Amino acid sequence: MIDLSIIIVTYNSQDYISDLLDSIKASPDKLKKEIIIIDNASQDKSVGAVKNHPLKPILTENNINMGFSKAVNMGLKKAKGKFVLLLNPDTKLVSNCLQTLYEFAQKTKPLGAVAPRLLEPNGKPQPSVYKFPTIWNAIKKDFFFCKKCFGKYLPDNKTQKIDVTVMAAFLIPASVIKKTGLLSEKFFMYYEDVEYCRRLKKHKLPVYYLPAAKVKHQHGASGNFVFHLKSPLLASSKIYYGKFYSKVLNLVLWIGHKWQVILRGKKFRD
Repeated sequence: MIDLSIIIVTYNSQDYISDLLDSIKASPDKLKKEIIIIDNASQDKSVGAVKNHPLKPILTENNINMGFSKAVNMGLKKAKGKFVLLLNPDTKLVSNCLQTLYEFAQKTKPLGAVAPRLLEPNGKPQPSVYKFPTIWNAIKKDFFFCKKCFGKYLPDNKTQKIDVTVMAAFLIPASVIKKTGLLSEKFFMYYEDVEYCRRLKKHKLPVYYLPAAKVKHQHGASGNFVFHLKSPLLASSKIYYGKFYSKVLNLVLWIGHKWQVILRGKKFRD
């Protein structure tokens, strides 16, 4: 039986995918693995890099860019492993990350998913966790100075339960996927992680942050944003929340952003 299915969605990822595959090949784990790559109609040399790599991943080439969720689901339907690890193409495994994640998942019950600590290319820890993005959490962030209430933050360097983590590196038991279903295909990109983690919570399946396992992540290579109201997150948030809740949340964020600008200006004047 296959221990671990690694699913990677590529889109114009020629600058990163070989390094990721090299890191998987160099991993000192003792797991029986399969690597499944879904290419979303890359226009560069991503497919060639995958085909020429000695690991010889299972490759599916889409004719169009189907978005992240649909591509991941294509991989999940092919996966045969006891556990599934979603990896962004702009990541690289550090040391014995795979074995560490696998052993934690094996012994932890109940378990919805587990994510490693993400690192910048220079090794600096990268924020990758956030609370469920609600209106109340947005209010607490901007008006009650709760820095970890809305938006990504860096957790303490200890194993802990969390609300949501980005899916740049995200391990799920295959049994959980059978129970909770695939990723929601309503989202082209963004918010699929929030929706899935909320679904896990409804099933009382916790999500863990495991900093003993580490993955380097070239943040922004697969999509990036600076401010919620000026990002592709906005379209996905309307799908996730509905139009009314999304408008109220965005209004709260806008007011909070202006309030913080005023506070910073006052502090500077004082």
